[in-house]
Amino acid sequence: MSDGPPLRRLDQIVGELLAPLLHARPVPGGFRLAGWDVEQGVCVVLARGDEWVLVEFENRDDTRDCYARTSRFNVCARHQFEPDKPLSALAHRAVGQLVELVRRREGALPVLPRPAPERGSEVREVRVERALVQQGPGHYYLNPYVGCMIGCEFCYVADRADLSRELEGRARLPWGRYVDVKINLPEVLAREVAMLPPGLVRMSPIVTDPYQPLEKKYRITRRCLEALVDTGFTPGVLTRAARIQEDAPLLGRFRRVLVGLSIPTDDDTVRQHFEPGGDPIEERFAALEACHRAGCVTVAVVQPVLPMDPERLAARLAPLVRAVRIDRMYDGHRVRHLYEAAGRLDAATEAFYQQTAGELRAALEARGVRIDPLDDVSALMD
Repeated sequence: MSDGPPLRRLDQIVGELLAPLLHARPVPGGFRLAGWDVEQGVCVVLARGDEWVLVEFENRDDTRDCYARTSRFNVCARHQFEPDKPLSALAHRAVGQLVELVRRREGALPVLPRPAPERGSEVREVRVERALVQQGPGHYYLNPYVGCMIGCEFCYVADRADLSRELEGRARLPWGRYVDVKINLPEVLAREVAMLPPGLVRMSPIVTDPYQPLEKKYRITRRCLEALVDTGFTPGVLTRAARIQEDAPLLGRFRRVLVGLSIPTDDDTVRQHFEPGGDPIEERFAALEACHRAGCVTVAVVQPVLPMDPERLAARLAPLVRAVRIDRMYDGHRVRHLYEAAGRLDAATEAFYQQTAGELRAALEARGVRIDPLDDVSALMD
C-alpha cells in the first residue's frame, strides 16, 4: 500500500455504472465510447465517423428541460462542437441505449451519507489513473485540479461538480471552498501522450481554473505543460488568472499554442462585485499581452457580459487577440443579488445583454477581430 495520497474512488464508482460500455459492448448504429469524465457529473462521449455526441448526466431536477430522465439523473445530449445541430436517428438510438443502460444499473450506485464539513474549506491531494479525456477527433481536455478557489458565484458548474462529490460521499461545501489536487497527473499525462495521437489539449476554467491560487504551490498545470513540450500536442489554456504570465516563456516553446483570458468587463470596480476572488482586470491585460509577445495565439472570453464600456474594451482587446467569445450570464436569477449590490439591476436583463454584446461585437469586428464561440479552436491555430 502506498503512503501517498489516496487513489480517487470516483473513477471506480462511475466505471462500474458504465461497465458494459467500458468493456466494449457495441452501441447501436456503430457508435463507440470515445471518452468519459466524472468531474462535472457523469459525461460520456459517443462517436461514429464525424458525429461526436456528448451525453451528460446531472442530478435529477424535474423543473429543468432535458433529453431524458432516469430515477437519479437528468440527461442532456448534443453534438460536441455543434450543439444546435439535430442528432441523427442513429445517434438518438445510441443515446437511448446508454440511458437504458444507466436506468438498469443506477440502483447499484452508492448512496453514501454526506458528513458535515470539518472545516470551511478543503484541499485534498489525490492520485488519478487517467489524464486526457477525448472530446472529438484530435481534441482532448485536461483538468489539473477539480474545484476552483477563485469561486465565482455565477459559475454554472457548481451543482454538477457537487454531484461528483456526492457520489463519493464527501461533505457538501460551497463552490470555491474545495479543490482536489491531482498530485500525479503530470506523470500520468506523460505516459498517455506517448501512446495517443497528438491533438489539441484544452485546459479551461469549467470545473477548475488551471491557474487558480493553488497553482503557485503545486504547479500541476506547469508540470503538465512541461510534459507536453516537444510531443506534438497543442495546449489550449483558458483562465481568468494573471498567474499564467509566469509561464509565458514555457508556452512560447510550443510550435502551436493557444492562450485565452477571461475579461468580462473593462471596469475593475464591476469585477470586484462579480469576481471578488478574481485577479484585477489590468493584471489580466498584462498577462494577455505577455502571452501575445511570447508568440501564443491569444483570445479573450467576455462571459458573462458585465457592465462595461464596449468601445473601450474592444480598443484594448483588439491589438492582443485573434478572436473573442461573447456570451451571457446563465441562470442569472441565482446571482441577482450581485447586480443589486453593484447598483446595476438593469444589467441583469436580456435587453442589456443584447445591446451591450451587440455594441461590443460591432466594435471588435470593426477592428478586424473575429467573434467565435471557441468551442472548436482548431481553425484559429492555423
